[in-house]
Amino acid sequence: MNYQEQLNPWVIHQMLPDLKRSLVMRFRRRVDAESYLKVIQQMRPKAQFAIAFETSSMLKGEGAQVGASVPS
Repeated sequence: MNYQEQLNPWVIHQMLPDLKRSLVMRFRRRVDAESYLKVIQQMRPKAQFAIAFETSSMLKGEGAQVGASVPS
């Protein structure tokens, strides 16, 4: 995990078919991620997004995500 990723642990993922996800944006604070999520849900109402808190071990593929998913 590089330094920039450590500074911005909150991420928004777009949920894709076949249990895949795409990183949309990284944030330093959860409240910023939640605000951005509201905007992108208005722009793309049929897409599904989730907010997650990523640590260095999660970026390497170890452990489960400890994040709050937000249904659209």
